[in-house]
Amino acid sequence: MKLKTVAKKVLSGAVIGAMVLSLTACGGGSSPDDTGSSSQEQEAQNTSDDTGSDESGESQESAKSDVTLKFQQWWGAELPDGYLDDIVAKYKEETGVTVELLTAPWADTKTAITAGATNGTIADIISVDGAWLAEFADMGIIADVEAAGVDTALASDIWEVEGTKYVVPVNNFAYPMYVNMDILEKAKVSEIPKTWTELIDACNKIKDAGYSAFALNLGTTNANGIQNVFGGTGWASGINLKDESGAYKTEGNEELASLAELFKTLYDNECLYPGMSTLEESEMTSNFAAGNCAFTLASAATMSQFTDINFEATTVPVKDGYEGESGICYASWAVGISEASANKEEAAKFINYLLGGLDGTDGSVAAGLAVEMSAFPNSTVAEPDYSAAPEQFQSFYELYKNCYVINEYIGLANASDVMTSMTNDLVLYLEGDLECDAMLTNWQGYLDEAGK
Repeated sequence: MKLKTVAKKVLSGAVIGAMVLSLTACGGGSSPDDTGSSSQEQEAQNTSDDTGSDESGESQESAKSDVTLKFQQWWGAELPDGYLDDIVAKYKEETGVTVELLTAPWADTKTAITAGATNGTIADIISVDGAWLAEFADMGIIADVEAAGVDTALASDIWEVEGTKYVVPVNNFAYPMYVNMDILEKAKVSEIPKTWTELIDACNKIKDAGYSAFALNLGTTNANGIQNVFGGTGWASGINLKDESGAYKTEGNEELASLAELFKTLYDNECLYPGMSTLEESEMTSNFAAGNCAFTLASAATMSQFTDINFEATTVPVKDGYEGESGICYASWAVGISEASANKEEAAKFINYLLGGLDGTDGSVAAGLAVEMSAFPNSTVAEPDYSAAPEQFQSFYELYKNCYVINEYIGLANASDVMTSMTNDLVLYLEGDLECDAMLTNWQGYLDEAGK
């Protein structure tokens, strides 16, 4: 797979709010009492002198089978019922190691992890949202996964804080641009736009034909439009919030100013979906599914909702003259190892199993998870079978493989607050109440403060 990634080096911070893609989960997990030693294992323990033992007199196989790893996550209810249980049951069958699932809704998972870190009950393996990364690193909750034994060659992308590898994505949820083909036809737009100029021209024709052109969600209940839509449009053209050193640099950032001016043009031309300042991601997606707008950016996992419209999923148009590789906005199901775990090495082995199987070449677990969740594997060896997926999903996957994933808000301290402040300023700019230079200077202040 030709999947280039962006290293994330950020300053750790104190508190992080809710992030971008809220993947709610529920469901139960297995108990170690349900998966006790078999009679054969007990017999092996009783005859350890005959089967080979370590210095404590316990057989190596028995020691391995006695390990129980706790896995705190929100994945359980998002997957088909029992899917994750089957993965850990097979892992126990193959290794003797029990993985106890602790499943909570996404909104409760962070609380469960931080509470566990406080009272000494934190799980060995924890699901980590990108918005929690800096806080968890600053609190000392998460361990260096590379030092623990995670095979980093199995992962296309690993989340870092100040050079230390802390979290491994398993699935990536990418954000394509969705296009309502029927609206384009009615507006006499012959081709999907590939450049900003073509996008502006297409939006003008769509507006003139009586349709809403481009949906940008700038509601602040979950202020992720600044990331997924605004940021996703910029990253496609190599426009970044950070400079080459990895430091946030928005003040005086001419490329970022040109991105803002693109959306200002669409706003001034009345091409943005009405009510952008209160529009939330779920509403934006629902409106696209209902055929109410021609373009938007949303997770590829939402594609199953678009059953009643003729649509395509593609990469985002790029700035005129841009010839580099395109970045694609993403969020992830990702895992880390708790610093307090007494079984870091075994935890690392399970993460390696999720990515590459027992031998490091079988990526079937990661591939299966990706197919089930309409996501893309972060495993370098996984080969997902999307033959049952919509044609639009399959075609976008081919485009995805030739791009790189990027999300410059992953690892940002106080990410929710920062994105909310940036969103409020963007609304003021689009409505003509704030100059672009002032907006970018304000953004620099928010980002600098978060990095302290």
